[in-house]
Parts: sequence; structure tokens; C-alpha cells
Amino acid sequence: MKYVQSGALKPGMISLKSIYDKRGVCLLAANHELTAGIIKQLMIMEFPGLYIYDEYSEYEDLTEILDEKTRLEAMNALKTMNIDRVLYLSTEITEQLLSVEELMIDFKDLKIYHNDTYAHSLNVAMLATTCGIGLGMNNYDLQELCASAMLHDIGKRGINREILDKPGKLTPEEREIINQHPAIGYNMMYDNPAITTRARMGILLHHENWDGSGYPRGIQGDRIPLYARIIHVADVYDAMCQKRAYKEDYDPKECVEYLMANSGTMFDLHIVENFIHYLTIYPVGTDVMLSTGQKARVIKNRAKSVLRPVVMLEDKTILDLAKDRNTYNITIVGYDKVFLEGKDLEPAEVEESADVEESAESGLNSDSELADSELDLESGLESEAD
Repeated sequence: MKYVQSGALKPGMISLKSIYDKRGVCLLAANHELTAGIIKQLMIMEFPGLYIYDEYSEYEDLTEILDEKTRLEAMNALKTMNIDRVLYLSTEITEQLLSVEELMIDFKDLKIYHNDTYAHSLNVAMLATTCGIGLGMNNYDLQELCASAMLHDIGKRGINREILDKPGKLTPEEREIINQHPAIGYNMMYDNPAITTRARMGILLHHENWDGSGYPRGIQGDRIPLYARIIHVADVYDAMCQKRAYKEDYDPKECVEYLMANSGTMFDLHIVENFIHYLTIYPVGTDVMLSTGQKARVIKNRAKSVLRPVVMLEDKTILDLAKDRNTYNITIVGYDKVFLEGKDLEPAEVEESADVEESAESGLNSDSELADSELDLESGLESEAD
């Protein structure tokens, strides 16, 4: 499997995975031969790239952690504001993730759909629920966390689209408007008895920073509810992975480095430590250079051994860098960044461009007192759970 950017596609290549537009409509089915016309349409639509069959595809672990039907239903439920369906699908998503024998979030699992708020919300739900599984949460809590994560950006429905999609730095006034989306989402869900207090607080407080510099309340440390701390990490990670109107994307290693570097300031260190156990540094399909001077292709990743994938050499020899003791002295010293959609990335721009929070005053509306009381209740619930 090879991720090929749209500008490098050639007629005769075979698509490995189906791709979808922002409405969830299938643009190109898997196992379809590309023509010049198809490639031209993808370029016109500014679709970033495709997964293409190559000589390694039959050896690669292409297991999907979430089936296509559930993905489409989840995004449609969010788009149509069918909250009952969102809650039902949070159970389905949780069950599917729990059934995966070796749970890993591969980069390819986050890039199936054309970027939009609903695809992002689904990605954050998968990431957050996987983190919850790693933390040992029970099924009920996992489903509740998944629902909160799916709905975390629902308040953006109340924000002007021109501001959300602005291809440049926001003005202070625009940033203040954007920063209202957690409170808007909280208020949208407040009167729905099916949305629990803990789920609502995850929506409201997912932009709070560990050191108190976040928004909308500026609370810090363990006073930030657990769901919000998890969603915060998942939200920033997926935002960094995706190319958007105002930013380029970053590769998995850069994203993980950013999470680690900001632990203790933006993020809860314990959450980040658990979270990165389930992320791939070298996604399946990545070409790597080994310390032996040999080129290889990543064909499988292993949970909790993210730096030691299973690779295949050019002569089709398979090396398990995590389990084969004869390979312990072999390391990955270089890798192909073809999974990126953008070019000429500048790490210095990460903080400004990746939905990273700025300290801001973004007060709640008249329901602020209700949020205070729910936060106190949430703290009590977590204490009882401990």
C-alpha cells in the first residue's frame, strides 16, 4: 500500500480504499482503476491523495478498527443532529474498538474522509475511546466518553462558517467567537436528558489546559474532568494530523512529540503517556531506512511497541523489530513522509496553526451558574468512582 498525493497519481493505478466527500458520499470505490478523468476530478476537488495498491499490499495489515457502515452512520447522525442515534452509535463504536485484538490507531484510519467537523469529531471519538480503553474504563464510561467526544465540537454549528474556515490567522475578535463553541455546545445539550452531566462537561471543558491557561473557565489540573482531559489530547492530535484551510498537516512522529513536549502545561501527562501507546509512529505503508542501511516497508504495528513495527525488506524478508531478538540492534533511522498532505512544514508554526489553545476569556451565557454546579457534581462523581 502506498499513499500517493493527488498530483502524483497516474492512470492505471488501483485504489486500495474507498474515499468519501464531506457528505459521506463515496467518490471512488476500493479496487478501482484510475483514469485521467478520475485523477483530474480529484485534483479539481482538492482531494489530498489516495491509498494505492503496490507490491507490498498483500503482506500489509490493513485491518479496519471501525467498519465503513458505522463511520458513515456516525457522521450522518452528527450532521443531522440525531442525538439519539449518536448515543446508539457511541455504543457500537465502543464495542467495535473493544473487539480489536491489538488495538492501534493507524494514520490511515484518520484520513479516509475529506476533512470536515464531522469527520474530525468521529476521529476524536475513536482516539478518546481508545485512550479510555487503555486507562481501563468500564463499558458504560467508555460509551459515555465516546458520546462526549463525538459531540465535543457540536457548538461550532453556532459559529459563522467564514470564521471557521478562514485560511489565515484569526483576529482577536474572531478568536473570541471561536472560543465560544464549547459553551454553545454545552448549552445545546443541557436540556437533553439523554446527555449525562459528565458528557456535557467533556463538551464544555475540552479546551482547558492542565496549567489553567485554557478556556472557557481557566481551571487546572485534576479539577478538569477526566473526559475533558482525554478529549483535549485526542482533539489536538487529530487537528495536527489533518491539513486544513489555515494549516498544513504534521506527520505522526511530530504530533506525538508535540503532545509529549506540552505534557504538564497543556495536557495531563498521565493521559498522554497512555494515549501514545496506541498511536502509530510509522503507519502501515511507510517506507523506512534501517540502521543496517536497508530500505523496508512497515507492514504491521504493535500496540505499546510503536517504535518497533514489523517491516518487510525489499527482498520480502520480514523483520519483527519488537519480538525478534535478532533485530533488537536494528533501529529506524529515516522514514518517508508521503502520508503528509502538505509540503515544507515548519515545526515552529505548530502552536499557532493546530487548534492549540490560547488563553482567552470566553464566558458562558446565562447558564454559567448551571455549569458551575455541574462541575462540582462532576468532581463528586469522579471522586466516588475513585
